[in-house]
Amino acid sequence: MGTVLLLPSSGLWALRTVSRIYFGGSADETVQGDYDGSGTWSVGIFRPASGLWAIRGVTRVYFGSSTDIPIPGYYAGGLSREIGIFRPASGLWALRGISRIYFGTSGDETVPGDYDGNGTWGVGIFRPASGLWALRGVTRIYFGSSSDQPVPADYSGSGTDNIGIFREASGLWAVRGVTRVYFGAGDDLPVTR
Repeated sequence: MGTVLLLPSSGLWALRTVSRIYFGGSADETVQGDYDGSGTWSVGIFRPASGLWAIRGVTRVYFGSSTDIPIPGYYAGGLSREIGIFRPASGLWALRGISRIYFGTSGDETVPGDYDGNGTWGVGIFRPASGLWALRGVTRIYFGSSSDQPVPADYSGSGTDNIGIFREASGLWAVRGVTRVYFGAGDDLPVTR
């Protein structure tokens, strides 16, 4: 995926050297990704007020509500992303057409990923208050603190996601068992996948 700029107030998506399109609005959350298995990412939004998922050129479906957090991912192990929500009040993970699981609670941050290398994403939470990473069926470990942002991804190229944090105040990227490096600071937003 190339460089993407989104201007929420107007819904303008500008893909560097590719396209400029209008899609969505200021109240929508971005959920871009490859939802059709074509190998190309599509522009997508989740509209919390109505539960609408609109993936440009792929689908429009209602799934979720205003208090849900969108968690699209590769939960079925295929080439296309699936639609999913996390409902903090009850800990519900609802993965459209796949599963409903209760894992986590209000205050937890979602960190789904392929932590066991089987090619399928599993559910996981990062609990900032204690630094707990709970990866369902894989592990429970403490890594990070309340001021850290979880940034799981495959940093080692092994096909398995690693536990990682970004500490905004210092620009620290700490990836468990892989690296510690300083890159960025202040109001930077970490982007991993």
